Amino acid sequence: MKNLMRSYKEDKWGILELQNCILNIAEYIDTFCDKYGIDYCLMGGSALGAVRHKGFIPWDDDLDIFMRPKEYEKFRKEFLKNGDKSRFYLQEWGSKKGMPTIAKLRLNQSHYIESDFENLDVHKGVFVDIFILHSCPDSIYGHMNQYFWSRYLVLKSLANRNYSRRGLLASLILKPLRWLPKRAFVDFAINQIYKNSTKITKYFCHYLGRAGYKKGLYKSDFFLHTKKVPFESIELRVPYKVEDYLKERWGDYMKLPSEEEIRYYQHSSGWSVEKTFAGYNKDGVYTDEINLIS
Repeated sequence: MKNLMRSYKEDKWGILELQNCILNIAEYIDTFCDKYGIDYCLMGGSALGAVRHKGFIPWDDDLDIFMRPKEYEKFRKEFLKNGDKSRFYLQEWGSKKGMPTIAKLRLNQSHYIESDFENLDVHKGVFVDIFILHSCPDSIYGHMNQYFWSRYLVLKSLANRNYSRRGLLASLILKPLRWLPKRAFVDFAINQIYKNSTKITKYFCHYLGRAGYKKGLYKSDFFLHTKKVPFESIELRVPYKVEDYLKERWGDYMKLPSEEEIRYYQHSSGWSVEKTFAGYNKDGVYTDEINLIS
């Protein structure tokens, strides 16, 4: 594995080795996308890290990217045909006819432990998250409809996986959702989210993550083009108007969060870039996460 981190960085949070592993996956995605003419961009805290820290946020233990629906489909097809499947595994979660809510490109010979997935028979390698940036109708009703069905899809999948989310309200919502059939309204929700996918509307949205209604809605012209910027020792793509996107998402995005907020946003409860997770097999056959909600 190549060392792609800046050599002078202090390992205050004890995760530089993990960040380097993640960055190797991101470099592969960037090179692969350049080769096949696929556009992507860093999103969320990864885009924030690129601007504020010129690389990872020091305590960040993951990396997230956006792809538009067509770009993801192109990536998916090219990876399944030409990708380095000896090193990487494309894991699709909640997919229907190739339309994912979230996808992960995972490194085979590695191990990343998330407490809510620890006992599930799925690929558990270190990963880069691939989120879909959706077109959102221009009307307020359209925004609210897309937000509602996105949140439903997230919560239903969490309920199906017996996920215990923090907070009384979330617990009260998840409990009755467990009683419904596993795919109750799932196909309808996916269709509502994707029905504008071929259109360039005034707004794009990402409601399948942690961002709320207002913080998950962005002007589409932030993302119509991308550009490469320094990220550790390499370059990765960000939205062309990345500063506008970050301001819309966080307001004063140069302000550092509190220690409590930092701990909330960390994902891993353990990892290894040397030891392979127990479920790895050389045939590359795994119980995929789609089976958990089907």
